[in-house]
Amino acid sequence: MEVLYIILNVVLVFLLGLFIKNYLPSYMEEKGKNLATKEDIEAITRKTEEVQKEFREGFELFSSDVRFKYDFYFKQYSELYSKLYGIIMQSEYVRHFLKINDGQEVSFGEAPFIEVSPTRKVTQSIQWDSKKPTAVKQEEVRIDTPISDFNKTQLCEYIIEKAEYATQKLLKIAVAYRFASYYYTGNPDVKNSSCQETADDEELRLIREMVCCIVSEYNFFRKKLKMEYNESELETGVPQL
Repeated sequence: MEVLYIILNVVLVFLLGLFIKNYLPSYMEEKGKNLATKEDIEAITRKTEEVQKEFREGFELFSSDVRFKYDFYFKQYSELYSKLYGIIMQSEYVRHFLKINDGQEVSFGEAPFIEVSPTRKVTQSIQWDSKKPTAVKQEEVRIDTPISDFNKTQLCEYIIEKAEYATQKLLKIAVAYRFASYYYTGNPDVKNSSCQETADDEELRLIREMVCCIVSEYNFFRKKLKMEYNESELETGVPQL
């Protein structure tokens, strides 16, 4: 009986050793893999959440920037450039009208902007003294119209007035033009200025640059706002009817 007990213990020890040798390492290895897999998944999940958070924050910032630019483009277009472009297109129609009415060709290079002068009305009145005419008084009245108001001075002043909507380039041109136009020959308030010749050259150069800048930027904003635009005017800045 005692021998049988000893043999049974030996068999049990042998089987336990066999189990430990063949199955326990595999079991522990598999448990280790499962533990490592769980830790990897947790790490990957955390990293994915961090990336998603960064992406959301970046996308929100990008969306906000895009919306700001779009809204500001619309303000520039509606508050400033639409009116400026309308003034320029009136000038272009005057150029066209001169051609079809009397065959007068005025190129854009010669006159980038053509103004319509205000009309003038002359009235005469007789002054009487003791029932006898003593003098004839003549009075000239300037009559401004919406058409004559569309001129280079208004173009320049409107840009400066709405400076917050103008590009840096356009605002610089407008400020320079206001200075040059004060001294050029066309200003009746300044005569025989020592810098008149220089001012005449600068006035022509700057009004050409101003017109081209307005026309090009007007079409740029229309393009950005997904509106119809003129590709040639965008590229060259030369207005076309």
